[in-house]
Amino acid sequence: MNILIISASTGGGHKRAAAALEDTFRRTDPDVRVTVIDGLKAIGKTYDKTVVQGYYFLVKKAPKFYGSLYKITDKENLMYKAVMKSNSSMSKKLLAEINKHNPDVIIICHAFITAMVSKLKKKGKLNVTAIALITDYDAHRTYIAPNIDAYVLAEPQMVQKLIDEYHVDEDKIYPLGIPTFEKFNVPGAKEDICRREGLDPGKSTVLLMAGSFGVSDVLDFYEDVAGIDENLQLIVITGNNKKLYNKFKKRIASLGAEARTKLLFFVDNVEDYMHISDLIITKPGGLTITESLACHLPMAIYNAFPGQEQYNVNFLLKQKAAVSIDRKQGAKQVSELLQSPEKLESMRENCIRLSHPSAAQDMLKLAMELSEPAPPEEMEV
Repeated sequence: MNILIISASTGGGHKRAAAALEDTFRRTDPDVRVTVIDGLKAIGKTYDKTVVQGYYFLVKKAPKFYGSLYKITDKENLMYKAVMKSNSSMSKKLLAEINKHNPDVIIICHAFITAMVSKLKKKGKLNVTAIALITDYDAHRTYIAPNIDAYVLAEPQMVQKLIDEYHVDEDKIYPLGIPTFEKFNVPGAKEDICRREGLDPGKSTVLLMAGSFGVSDVLDFYEDVAGIDENLQLIVITGNNKKLYNKFKKRIASLGAEARTKLLFFVDNVEDYMHISDLIITKPGGLTITESLACHLPMAIYNAFPGQEQYNVNFLLKQKAAVSIDRKQGAKQVSELLQSPEKLESMRENCIRLSHPSAAQDMLKLAMELSEPAPPEEMEV
């Protein structure tokens, strides 16, 4: 079987989900051929740049406006129809790239691509199984298109919305969970990881995912959290933000907190730090949430922007797997949480309940089942 996974670069979650699927599929069945492409880039540099840069501009510079657009386009109105028409108009350019790979199954990891694939199937240009993976903890209307064969959801709680609001056939809905790399589901020994990373396994440990925050805000917030307790151990990951890394290095030195803060730039073993931490402070991207759940790691959510992040927070709060913190009271909230082991343990148990360790394997099974040819109908005698 030949599987084509189509992703995009509007946020890291879409690409990370696609990469997790690719990794699992290759390890699970060597007879399955799997390819990952960036659908927006395949259409063209101008289109990709417009969509990706437009997305980042809105969420960083005009988050309230982005949140309004997100809500408006989740309703069947003129704005929604314009967005879907614009997306589907690019289907012809995407077809050329799809045909290069001759897939039996297409797995779509970005909402804009669903309209394109649906239009190609409607016109008879594609005759493949199409599966849409929704990479957040709330559905959005732009993921829904008439010729998609299956929708994979993060959680069963999302099913009713697809049925009631989007009128999706229940037989097409599969709440299998968002896929993660296997390493998030299989923890290493805490003592071994701490020894290798120069950390103390006996101390309370907070992981701060700093790369997605505003520079000044997160530096001041780190200082407040670092002042909670001299025995608190902090892991700070800035991602690819070199400017932020250097600013953190100076701030940590000015506080004399080098011995109890592990500062990291880009890492490819974030799962190790998640497995040994008691709490993660992060923005609520769909994949960061999913990876935290896989590691059974309680979350303190900081500064969610309106739109899918706020919906993700709402889900986590309702399920009591996270708390929401703010800039002014955040350090105090973190301190109170760390001093309440019963609450932390309850949150951890809820993370375990919400995790889907076999999501990627289940998606492979689904792809195989849906792509099997239907048995011939028996002729009446």
